[in-house]
Amino acid sequence: MTGTLNREFPPIFDGHEDFITQVRMRTPGFPPKPPRDFLVESEEGHVDLPRALRGGLGGCFTSIYLTDERAEMNAVGYAMREMDDVFTIADRSDGRFRVCRTVAEVRDAFAASAFASVFMFEGADPISWSLKELRVFYEAGLRCLAPTWSRSTIFAHGVSFGDALPATGLTPPGRRLVAECNRLGIILDVSHLNPAGFWDLVAESHDPIIASHSSVKAISPHVRNLDDEQIRAIAKTGGAIGINFANMFLRPDMKRDSDTPVDLVVQHFAHVLNLVGDEHVAFGTDFDGTDVPGAIKDAAGLPLVCSALKARGYSETSLERICNGNFLRVAEEVWK
Repeated sequence: MTGTLNREFPPIFDGHEDFITQVRMRTPGFPPKPPRDFLVESEEGHVDLPRALRGGLGGCFTSIYLTDERAEMNAVGYAMREMDDVFTIADRSDGRFRVCRTVAEVRDAFAASAFASVFMFEGADPISWSLKELRVFYEAGLRCLAPTWSRSTIFAHGVSFGDALPATGLTPPGRRLVAECNRLGIILDVSHLNPAGFWDLVAESHDPIIASHSSVKAISPHVRNLDDEQIRAIAKTGGAIGINFANMFLRPDMKRDSDTPVDLVVQHFAHVLNLVGDEHVAFGTDFDGTDVPGAIKDAAGLPLVCSALKARGYSETSLERICNGNFLRVAEEVWK
């Protein structure tokens, strides 16, 4: 657990990473390898502490994600287990991995070359119609919430690949969920919402909203990507869009082809920049939740993207905003 954060570029605060779901899984084989240790460098997956430090990755919204089976069986229990796994990493890390609840704590982690982990729910499955769980999870550190993953919840409908999109938006409990997140200070994430739910959430929330891990539909017409009208709407709330590194969300042909050039990733950043300016775009890699361009490979490859952005002529101020400033600005406003 040695090393310091790469300072070639501003520290990156990533909008979405799934490493806590992945580190518990055993690597296939016979006998299967034990789950990987986040504090030890590995060739498995995309993120661990050594690779994060080498790549200038200072922290992220750590996704608490449930499979269909777990969401149906015991959503609260499995969410608590994944959160406990995060706390356990922090306990073992000698201060090199920190669970953060404020922007000041995130910046302190950056300064100390520690990884800043902020809890987010990728789908509100652990929350019941009464919302009683939301306050408890907030006190435990929940600071960002997506009402859905790809499946529907009691609050809204998700974008399911290959399925017809539901025409309805937020349900009545979904509208109450938005209001309660606004009251508590929890950022609302639209990345997996269907279009009707997206527009309902934009209308209902009085705080800035984010798309934690979505890319640009004008370049790749994938159903999970955002069209220009949605990008403008997020910017109008004061929010930010984290560019997803999933090959199928980047490529015009939507193929899961790792032979995807870094410049194509940068084109998605540039499209948002050209459309709404440099205050509304960020990193949303979806590391450990998807397949990414082979040239980037993992967290250690993030300087390639920063270098490509710099080569396009973006200023130091713009790079600071893209790498961490935009998401942290939203957090400062929402977390009150």
